Amino acid sequence: MLLIRLLSDGLPPTNQMTAALTNLDLILETITDGILVVDDQGTVLFSNNSAEQIFDRKLLNTKLAIPISPSSVPQEINLIRRSGLGWAEFRSTPIEWENQQAYVIGIRDITERKLSDERLLQAATVFESTREGVMITDLKRCITRVNRAFTDITSYTEAEAIGKSASLLSSGRHDAAFYAEMWSSIALTGHWQGEIWNRRKCGEVYPELLSISAVINKAGELTHYVGVFADISQLKATESRLDFLAHHDPLTSLPNRLLLLSRLDHAIEISLRDNKMLALLMIDLDRFKDVNDSFGHLAGDELLQLVGQQLKSRLRSIDTVCRLGGDEFTVLLEDISQPEDAARVANEIINAISEPWLLLSGKEVRIGASIGISLFPDHGTTPVELLQQADTALYQAKAEGRGRFKYFSEELTRSARARMELEVRLRRAITHGELRTYYQPQVDVHSGRIVGAEALIRWQDPVHGLIPPLRFIALAEETGLITPIGNWILNETCRQGKIWLDAGLPPLSLAVNISPNQFMNSNLEEIITGILAETGFPAERLELELTESALMQREAEAIEILNRLNALGVRLALDDFGKGYSSLAYLKLFPLHALKIDKSFIDDIPHHQDDMEITAAIIAMAHTLRLKVLAEGVETQAQLEFLQTQGCDLYQGYISSPPVPAEQFEKLLRAQG
Repeated sequence: MLLIRLLSDGLPPTNQMTAALTNLDLILETITDGILVVDDQGTVLFSNNSAEQIFDRKLLNTKLAIPISPSSVPQEINLIRRSGLGWAEFRSTPIEWENQQAYVIGIRDITERKLSDERLLQAATVFESTREGVMITDLKRCITRVNRAFTDITSYTEAEAIGKSASLLSSGRHDAAFYAEMWSSIALTGHWQGEIWNRRKCGEVYPELLSISAVINKAGELTHYVGVFADISQLKATESRLDFLAHHDPLTSLPNRLLLLSRLDHAIEISLRDNKMLALLMIDLDRFKDVNDSFGHLAGDELLQLVGQQLKSRLRSIDTVCRLGGDEFTVLLEDISQPEDAARVANEIINAISEPWLLLSGKEVRIGASIGISLFPDHGTTPVELLQQADTALYQAKAEGRGRFKYFSEELTRSARARMELEVRLRRAITHGELRTYYQPQVDVHSGRIVGAEALIRWQDPVHGLIPPLRFIALAEETGLITPIGNWILNETCRQGKIWLDAGLPPLSLAVNISPNQFMNSNLEEIITGILAETGFPAERLELELTESALMQREAEAIEILNRLNALGVRLALDDFGKGYSSLAYLKLFPLHALKIDKSFIDDIPHHQDDMEITAAIIAMAHTLRLKVLAEGVETQAQLEFLQTQGCDLYQGYISSPPVPAEQFEKLLRAQG
């Protein structure tokens, strides 16, 4: 700088000064710091190569936008260069330059340092703010640094962790071989990642996802290890919960069908290996629907939970209780010594479920159970076969009266297959016009004239011929086909009745049976209104026959439905009286017009005095309530004469005519004149 000042003062150069200037030029062009001379307006009077490289442009005679004032303390400025933004640090000193005030500026590019500092700051911020725990150890695996998340996860403070061995967190769940394999992987690849169990300061063991990396310096030397880990307790808990829900019933927490099939498959393998027997019990709750309908679905859910707990408490730890859905449960009995063991358990379950159940509401309810049993290897060798056979046996148990158990047999299999075939054919019959209506005369006991008829369903199968209702009505009830069948016969009967009226035949009362399902589960009032409007048949000539069981399922609702039907003008008759509840109390509540005495009371007249007395009592009681009485199944003259003496109003039976097609029934009407 002294030489620059001398030159600026105009002193004549000497040889020594010339050499010095040459050396100075060499220094100015080779040093990495930039040297500038600017006037007091910032115009560059002199610059070396380094200065132009720092600013990334030619500087001589350009004006720089930098502070122009003496500065012994380094100042920073931003650099806008073609290569991008940068930073520089400079100092300035005033000098005389070519007879004017000027400043010599020493400038240094600090872009790399600034970027490095920024990266370090960012790294420190990430280190402290990341939600993953970070632990740095030396080569002896002693902890040298931890972050805030480490403390949050492990509960160890930085002071408690620094200088301690990383084994401070060891849970004890992993053996030496596990850690040996882990460190072997790190030595070989420089990295290891996996799930591991560690221990918090409080002693709680928790799962974490851990990644360990070996850190190598520029000289290729291993300097330390960095472990990054995340607490996956919640993730594990969620996975466990999802797995539980996938394999268990959410209401009762019992295994579901998926888990049952898995356990059944495993049990079969063990039974095959050890030559042992197992049993599968399919349980259906009897009268459970009544609880749902009477007290609501919450009460039904509570009852299902209680039943599940009861079943689980009564079985061995090796047995499995499952809920398949609805009111169906299954029990897998492993390692039984004889078939009778399954029967004993089934009886215990039936007896336990038949006991009163007290709900939280204080209501006491009673239900029952029917059970189907299949045995391995007698009844099947696969889970699906055993489930099918147990279900078939359950169906038989319910068909025989409920509240009992039944073993599977080949006969049951054949019956089940025949039933499925019959259902397929019946569905086709409904859509293909194979149903027929037959009419059985209802005769006035005293005049002997036909005054009405009961419409009865028949099935004209193209292959098997005429199929009576006993073969398919129960199946129709179970499968829900009874409602479309019942609606069809209602429509057909009213249509035919209107044809007879239009033909000038005497007015008839036509009776149609209404099934319990049709009565309670369809909008019967709306359907009948539509049929009467469509066919033009008079409402007062249509009689609906209802069974006691249909009316007693939900008494209050039944009364409402009957009142609405009665308001339409149709007649209402109680069918098969005497077989069910036969309660006088509800006869006063129901808006009935007639009682039909069940055939079972007529069959043994006049041979059994009890039947005669019961029949006489029904007739007298019905008349007291101003109800007409019709006797079913009259086949002999003696039966008819007894009914005449007791004042019975109407009868039907083979003594008059079996059920016949409409054409034959019309002939019977015309024959009586």
